[in-house]
Amino acid sequence: MSKTFRIVLALLALGVFSFPVFAADDAAAGGDAVVARVNGQEIHRSDVMRELQLMGPQAQQIPAQMLYPELLQKMIATRLVSAQGYAEKLQDTPEVKAQLKDAEAQIVAQMYVHRSIQPKITEAKIKEHYDELAAKFKPQDEVRARHILMPTEAEAEDIIKQLKGGADFAKLAQEKSHDTGSAKQGGDLGYFTHDVMVKEFADAAFAMKPGELSDKPVKTSFGYHVIKVEDKRKSAPPPLSEVHDQIANQLGQDMTNELVKGLEAKAKIEKFNIDGTPLKTASTGSAAPAETSAPAK
Repeated sequence: MSKTFRIVLALLALGVFSFPVFAADDAAAGGDAVVARVNGQEIHRSDVMRELQLMGPQAQQIPAQMLYPELLQKMIATRLVSAQGYAEKLQDTPEVKAQLKDAEAQIVAQMYVHRSIQPKITEAKIKEHYDELAAKFKPQDEVRARHILMPTEAEAEDIIKQLKGGADFAKLAQEKSHDTGSAKQGGDLGYFTHDVMVKEFADAAFAMKPGELSDKPVKTSFGYHVIKVEDKRKSAPPPLSEVHDQIANQLGQDMTNELVKGLEAKAKIEKFNIDGTPLKTASTGSAAPAETSAPAK
């Protein structure tokens, strides 16, 4: 993994490309509401929002109402414990001062990247990137099928007899299928390409026509399948609405990568081994001058 990519990952972990989840709630609530008091010290809605930002983009995919109670309790606990630490003057110790300096550097880096990159991630840029990806998309054959999984061939054959006698496939799947996941959906596996299923199952499903029921059970390592093909189609790119945020995040990563590379090109960077000794060349193993990246002239 390259040094630049590690920096990108670190910046992403800081939530550079995240958005406040409570922004809409703030407007509706009419300001920066007090959400708790700890020995008279107020915790505001904006404090919760900042904490959410630090948790990163993945946490912000979770509904706010699910995170809020636990997050607020964590913030209350932090206020209680930190008050004791302040009372003992821990804020003046070298250890705390060093960590505060590191935290400040990370926050400044986060803010710089956010202000540099975020305005460039426009809807037009997202749509342009989506169109580029869609143009490169190669359609594949897909099948939508249902199945009922049985442990023995005889049991699967009995299922086929019931279906040919007029039994409802979805109802039988819910009652009998040993694939409990798809059974809840009436045996529906949705659309899939040939490569995502075990070969025996995929070969049988792709050889069938829409509406067709397998004449005999299909054996795989999971058991015996009774298959009904519902539809066939060519795959298509997902709509922009479904991948909008993924594309925005990818653009942010690419732009951050370029930003860091540009800063590296202008900087003088000296690197040593972890013990401070000179780096060794890969070819000879002999000591070499410290690895240096100097500004381009």
